[in-house]
Amino acid sequence: MALLHGHVFETPVQAYAPVRVLSCAALSSRKVIETPIQCSTGSFYKFFKKQASMLPSVCGAVVQTIGLADGNRSWVNTVGSRKVIEILAADSCADTAEKFKYVVEAVDDRARKITYKLLEGSLLQSYDSFTVTLQVTSGSTAKWTVEYVKKDLSSGDPDFYLDLFRTINATVDIYLRSNDY
Repeated sequence: MALLHGHVFETPVQAYAPVRVLSCAALSSRKVIETPIQCSTGSFYKFFKKQASMLPSVCGAVVQTIGLADGNRSWVNTVGSRKVIEILAADSCADTAEKFKYVVEAVDDRARKITYKLLEGSLLQSYDSFTVTLQVTSGSTAKWTVEYVKKDLSSGDPDFYLDLFRTINATVDIYLRSNDY
């Protein structure tokens, strides 16, 4: 690990930085998962921006349901749009699901980047905040960045969810290539 300025430490997959003064232990953490994709990067980004409603049919083993929330009428991810998603549960041995409500915080079409913030769900029992960003790079990779603030040091890292993103990336990539997107 290399010491940067302030109390910030960086590794290839995580960065730790003090956020606000709740206690000396309050830390913001960041984890990244990048996977190569073979389909068109534009198609991959478009799928998550405009066709997220297809996730249960494309990735049914991971995403059970997805729905519009709080009066939203469009599936297009725009700033402020809200959705509810049910995904494979982290603590499950069976086919149980966790339900989360999220809001789209930012959309950058030029950078092919969408940022989602968790509003409701079991993860907020362990984390004060939980934000996920998808960026589809021109280097044919899909990169998910998870930023979170642990409620206390005993809260684990959300590695299970990064593994789900890896599975989603591979499944969506195969679907888009198989269907000539």
